[in-house]
Amino acid sequence: MLPEEIKHKLSTLARPGWRPRVGPAVPGARSKFGGLPLLKTDESWPCCGHCHQPMQLFVQLDSQDLPVDSRAGFGDGVLQVFYCTNGEEDCEVLGHAHLPFSDANLVRVIPRQQADGFDALPVGIPDAFTEQALTGWQRVTDFPDRQEMAALNDDVPQGMVALLQAHRPAPQPGDKFLGWPHWVAEVDYPSCSCCQKPMKFLFQIDSTDTLPFWFGNSGCAYVFQCESNLQVLTMSWEGRP
Repeated sequence: MLPEEIKHKLSTLARPGWRPRVGPAVPGARSKFGGLPLLKTDESWPCCGHCHQPMQLFVQLDSQDLPVDSRAGFGDGVLQVFYCTNGEEDCEVLGHAHLPFSDANLVRVIPRQQADGFDALPVGIPDAFTEQALTGWQRVTDFPDRQEMAALNDDVPQGMVALLQAHRPAPQPGDKFLGWPHWVAEVDYPSCSCCQKPMKFLFQIDSTDTLPFWFGNSGCAYVFQCESNLQVLTMSWEGRP
């Protein structure tokens, strides 16, 4: 049995996360992976700032479809993640798609009052993903990995950090809403482009989990949001060593 001190430390570090469950496309479904994005009135399909071609919709989540106790996760509206998969123009490299605030991706939340638009008309995207509808969530309990634990608790002896990690698994890999990020390289929270404060983690998109896509060398992408200005969002990704 673990000492009470360690039990208490573990409980204070725990964060709930949710793994998405998906199924075949459902007409009219707001929350999805791939497929046609919701667009605001008179808006055209978002394009890559490098090649100027339409970007793929990776994830779209309506806050009303989130688990009940996490519906305030990113505000009231529809979260969208677009990413350029144009290999001919090599946007992933030349557009620095792995960095936050890259022109080769777009992360945004359409506020509820503007989310009464319509699904975009199909566009010609080579190797477009087959749409999958969100069907539910699987709750997980996450704990920070050793690297993040050390960064968060500089005053905690390394022996305690190692002991904590020995009794709890690393954060869950795979696609995930909230929880702790499953870093595949370094802990790397971007700074907000407006206030310069570290942004909070929202969502994780892992290579070939739900979408048939690889981020570099089987890497993982992370979606972040400014806690002060909820309209400032971004994505970055890391490749596995």
